[in-house]
Amino acid sequence: AVAKNRPEIDRLVAQKRGRIAGLQVAMVAMNAKNGDILAMVGGRDYAMSQLNRATDAKRQPGSVFKPFVYAAGLSEGDPERRITPAMIFRDEPRSFEFDGKYYSPGNFGDSYENRSMTVREAVAKSKNVIAVSVAERVGFQQVANFAERAGLTKVPAVPSVALGVAEATPLQMASAYTAFANQGKRVAPVPIRRITTKDGSTVFQGPTQANEVMSPQVAFLMTSIMQDVLDQGTGTRVRQIGFREIAAGKTGSSRDAWFAGYTKNLVCVVWIGFDDNADVGVTGGSTAALIWADFMIQAMQIRPDFGGAFESPSEGLVTLYVDPATGQPAQTDTPGARAELFLR
Repeated sequence: AVAKNRPEIDRLVAQKRGRIAGLQVAMVAMNAKNGDILAMVGGRDYAMSQLNRATDAKRQPGSVFKPFVYAAGLSEGDPERRITPAMIFRDEPRSFEFDGKYYSPGNFGDSYENRSMTVREAVAKSKNVIAVSVAERVGFQQVANFAERAGLTKVPAVPSVALGVAEATPLQMASAYTAFANQGKRVAPVPIRRITTKDGSTVFQGPTQANEVMSPQVAFLMTSIMQDVLDQGTGTRVRQIGFREIAAGKTGSSRDAWFAGYTKNLVCVVWIGFDDNADVGVTGGSTAALIWADFMIQAMQIRPDFGGAFESPSEGLVTLYVDPATGQPAQTDTPGARAELFLR
């Protein structure tokens, strides 16, 4: 999948940057339930460079980090700080005061819709200012603590945390995303399942280690929101390519291009970037998504058991119809009313 899509990605990056020397790709796929690393690509040419970027390249994940901001908001115990998928925020330029300084994030391409929208829509369209607004409401320290429970490290409690400035490897991001697919429990990567002697006795058994990051209800809610990313948001390229399975995910565009997504039992993360950390100038939705979709289409053919409907918790969630313009409960004649999930 990486080799097949590399010429098109090279072309897109060359158009924007005028060069592809030093452009690299990494990809990793994990079993979301037990942590098995099922596939890994560490770079574009092992003969040229033996660095395994999937495990060793710490880079800013950009918007693929945002789901942890929103999940922290949904998980918040204090009703003053908690968010819901129907909560309204404005997509417009804004400065945030923090520690005596001002931080003014921009949307990708510096374009704003200058209107109110729900949290669900803000995730699907990857709105930067709204992500920082949510992080401010929840508390930057709470967001950092939440992300560290998901296995991410050295997450700074500052406004820019919402836009993925905490460096992570593709493997760390894949492991963190298992928490969304695995009812709120994050599983650590297992590179080796077992080592045996020639007569079959086990010398080493790779343990599955899991820890709770969020409730099953919050994990299912976030999955529902991230399904919209693929169906009508920044990740629609994977549908155009022909990936039809039930899945959820998030695009990321920092200086690098990312795509992180998952089915019921399979998490896959793709990263594209320059080794010298130059800006690739392309979005994850236009580049990394090509590799992700290609790999996942084939993976589902080989292992259909990795697909299927996401498991809904038996209790703790309610569905209400809301007016997406206001986030309020819909009336019988509200135009464009849509069903929304809430924690009970």
